[in-house]
Amino acid sequence: MASPVLKRRRERFVDQRSSNESAALRLIAAERPEEIFPILLEEIVHLGFPRAAVLEVDFDTGEIKPAAWLNSSPEFLEKFRTSLWAGENPFVSALLGLKPVLIPDGLVRSGSLYAYPMIYRSRSRCWEAERERRTDCLAVQNADVNHKLQIQQQVCSVCGMRSYLTLVIGQLGRNHEQAQLRQFRSLVDRANRHLSRLFKVEHYYNRMREMEITISRMTTVMESMADPVILTDNRHRVVIQNRAAERFFRAPEGVSEGGRRAVEFNNLLFSAALSSMVVSASDNSRDLTLVDVMEGEEVLFEAVCAPTYVRQARTGMVTVMRDVTDLRRADQEVRANLEKLRAAEEVVRQDRDRLNVVIENVGDPIVVADNSAKIVLLDPLAKELFEPGEVAPDPQVVKNEAKLDAYLTSFTFSFLDRQNKAFYLYSPAAGTEIEYAARSGKIYDARGQVAYTVTVLRDFSTWKKLEQLQMERRMLEMEKFAATGRLAGTIAHEINNPMEAIKNAIFLLKNRVDHEAQPIYDALKSETDRVTRIVRQMLGLYRNTGKLGSFDLNAIVEDTLALFLRPLANSKISVEKRLGGLPAIKGSADQFRQLLSNLVVNSQDSMPSGGKMTIRTQYIKSVRGGEGGVSILVADTGTGISQEVRRTMFEPFVTTKGEKGTGLGLWIVKGIVENHSGRIQVRSSEGKGTIFKIIFPVSHA
Repeated sequence: MASPVLKRRRERFVDQRSSNESAALRLIAAERPEEIFPILLEEIVHLGFPRAAVLEVDFDTGEIKPAAWLNSSPEFLEKFRTSLWAGENPFVSALLGLKPVLIPDGLVRSGSLYAYPMIYRSRSRCWEAERERRTDCLAVQNADVNHKLQIQQQVCSVCGMRSYLTLVIGQLGRNHEQAQLRQFRSLVDRANRHLSRLFKVEHYYNRMREMEITISRMTTVMESMADPVILTDNRHRVVIQNRAAERFFRAPEGVSEGGRRAVEFNNLLFSAALSSMVVSASDNSRDLTLVDVMEGEEVLFEAVCAPTYVRQARTGMVTVMRDVTDLRRADQEVRANLEKLRAAEEVVRQDRDRLNVVIENVGDPIVVADNSAKIVLLDPLAKELFEPGEVAPDPQVVKNEAKLDAYLTSFTFSFLDRQNKAFYLYSPAAGTEIEYAARSGKIYDARGQVAYTVTVLRDFSTWKKLEQLQMERRMLEMEKFAATGRLAGTIAHEINNPMEAIKNAIFLLKNRVDHEAQPIYDALKSETDRVTRIVRQMLGLYRNTGKLGSFDLNAIVEDTLALFLRPLANSKISVEKRLGGLPAIKGSADQFRQLLSNLVVNSQDSMPSGGKMTIRTQYIKSVRGGEGGVSILVADTGTGISQEVRRTMFEPFVTTKGEKGTGLGLWIVKGIVENHSGRIQVRSSEGKGTIFKIIFPVSHA
């Protein structure tokens, strides 16, 4: 409550006007609560009370102190200072009970006092309580005659107004009457009604001022925001919006018809978005694309909404629209870059896994060190050489580590890009020192500085053993070739003389053979000549001494099958021919007859109980337009070839026929194929059969 305006101490106020006539008019004329107490004190003195004062209660501290007085001295007022917690004080009892009290002479000081409490009260509810039809209005509760003061409840729960509590004191004269006390009470009640009314008016006025200040601040804040801000009611009608929002939702003067339609479309989209968010209840944001009326461009917004409430009743919604056009573009770019980064990371991970697999399966110790010659990676083999162990370190392994550190330091800080050096290291697996060849290289970073060094250690002892094994194998092959040469020379020498006799006999029979036997004579002469050429080749250790020319491979197949037709039939072997159209082949026809004969004989020997033999020829076109190829396939349903024999079957003297075979057939086939730049493919399953496929290159010409 404001400070009093009337404070008279020693002067005595005397007014000759009638209190009944003037008091009501003067109180009605008061416009502010501060004007009530001076009028009230003057009217009390006019009633015949020598002194009058008003005590005010501070609800925050509980202090009771004088607020206004008339004809009162400081000593007189000092007697009234107390607090609500002093329960034995008669003034406190009057305030707590909210009832007038007569204090007899001598209790406080000389002279009787009459005290009457004033509190915010009214029998009519406040406007807010009337509107909401509530009965807990503070003014009505305080108007109850049986109500006692509850300090913690002196704030209205409906309108929020804070109550006041005062005590009006008048000193009685020597001769006072009950009529004078009734007039006192009537005057105080009338003043209290006017004071309650003025307090309520001032409360509403202050609230209006606060609301105006709040609205002004809110308007300033909204206008200062670069993002559109819109306040709507429950029907999604715009209550207030800032200038940034007017750019999209209000058509400026002079705008074209297209601009007006854009504004209508923006309002339609905005209303639809609000309705959708209200229906969904859990969603408080929504993407919204609007058209800038001035620029004519589409702008992507994120509309963030929050409902507004007044006393738990929803009154509307506040929407803040953030321009996320550039943000979404940046987000899309970031997402695209993230996908690229993930793809690159996957590639790096695969490369790393492949590198780890390669490192683990190289078979040589690998050491990777950084630019300070500190080891960062050891493969399993290198760990055996350079990790001494934590429990019981091996002194020899520690010595290996010292040697490696010295070598890495020397190489890392040298000017060499690569270095090869041999030194001895102790091998825990072998239990002795082994000579290793260290091959080192440097990896540089983007600035050209050394980032890492990689060192591969190769076991010289294993390398030497491998070279020794290769040398022994080459010596064995040379011995085989020497034995083959001696065998070929012996065979050629022993067969050459009988063959000369046979050739002379055939020459003598040239003109003495009947016409019907002439085909047999021609075949006998042709095969004898081929045997003679084979013998000569054996004398030259399978040198290609025959003349090269063009021939028909299908004709060679027909001639060879004609020679083996009867033996194959006797062995119950059926022959299936699939001869395709082939171009002429350049090479030795005799060698091809020998090649096909060896394959047919091997197939026949693999089917002792009969079976099926398939011979197929085919022309293979070139995809790139260069040279094509001719393939000849010989397949059987015989016993097949084991995996062990397949590894060495093209070497000389390797046979599965025992004493019946020489082991030279496939060796000769391989030599013929290599002489004609061909290649051999073999597929075989034990008990199911074997397939030989030979491919020779040919040109289109």
